[in-house]
Amino acid sequence: MLFLPFVLLPGIKNDPNRKNLLMATGLKFRFYGYIVLAMMLITGLFNISLRGINFSFDFFILTRYGQLVELKIILFVLMITISLMHDLIVGKKAIEQMENQNIKLIARWTGRLLLLISLVMAYIGVIISRGA
Repeated sequence: MLFLPFVLLPGIKNDPNRKNLLMATGLKFRFYGYIVLAMMLITGLFNISLRGINFSFDFFILTRYGQLVELKIILFVLMITISLMHDLIVGKKAIEQMENQNIKLIARWTGRLLLLISLVMAYIGVIISRGA
């Protein structure tokens, strides 16, 4: 998530082939990003089953642990939704219409929002693992 804004974009700022480089890099990272999201889902479900947790209304409402798990699930679904929107709609338009400042702004902010959500999820994961 930090590679594009900190490494790639400054490096290709004046490159005439910028559009193609962005598209190729974005497509490659998108593939690996979705693999990581699938791994997060699988390992999260595996960790819950290892802890012997019963999914019930009381678990999510009455326990602090359940509330954190619920928040993490909501953030995960939000992350997938925004990621799909960023990759399939906004990102593609931003590459096609490089001069359109509104689309570039939306693409930047969806990327930043994804970074923020992932950092919050990592923080919640640390809290959960340390015995919330």
